[in-house]
Amino acid sequence: MAQRSIYPSINRPDFDVNSQNANTVSSRSATATARELFIVEGESAGLAVERVCNRSLQSVIAMQGKPLNAWKASQSKVESYPLFRELIDRLGGGIAESFRLESVPWQRVIMLFDPDADGIHCCALMLWFFHRWMPSLLAQNLIYTAAVPMCQLHSESLGITRYPTTDQETQRIMHEWRSQGAEDIERRPFRGLASLGSELLFERCVDPKTRLLRPLGPADAIASLNVFQPKSLRPDD
Repeated sequence: MAQRSIYPSINRPDFDVNSQNANTVSSRSATATARELFIVEGESAGLAVERVCNRSLQSVIAMQGKPLNAWKASQSKVESYPLFRELIDRLGGGIAESFRLESVPWQRVIMLFDPDADGIHCCALMLWFFHRWMPSLLAQNLIYTAAVPMCQLHSESLGITRYPTTDQETQRIMHEWRSQGAEDIERRPFRGLASLGSELLFERCVDPKTRLLRPLGPADAIASLNVFQPKSLRPDD
């Protein structure tokens, strides 16, 4: 199913964490010595990222399936849930009222999810966790999402290869190439981070010099709640 936005029922680029019109930031302008914690979907994605990351500065947490809805869960349930327990331990700042931003050793927490419906939902669920239990991470722009390629587009006649991150970008590129007379456009979709291959995964998702990140803030968490849980904008609703 085509995904025009990270939140399918909203066609606004400022809500699309993979949108080329979003407030993306190239890590070329950020320090390359910052410590980063990646959150990825599944063991194969985790192993793929671990193979290419700088282990002295970058670390990986691999979630197994979609995480618990931490927006509605009690603190005890959140703290006992394996993914969140590991995340709380690795971030090192505590949780809820006891959370201390100055105790967190990471400069960036990067959500590295597939640009599909499951990835969209995982991103929303993680946003709700941070929004409720560690809101200062969002307020201080320490949470990011990476623009992950969804497919490879290639035209032999034009001699061009591109790696779009959204359906909108894919359609725009294909329209542009066809207007230049290309009739040999090949589209190869990717099936998860591991299918990108080490070189492309490193260049587009991991390397601070070449990837694109978008910072996520409280407004993004609220936007996702408005889409997925419009009647539960407060945890006690």
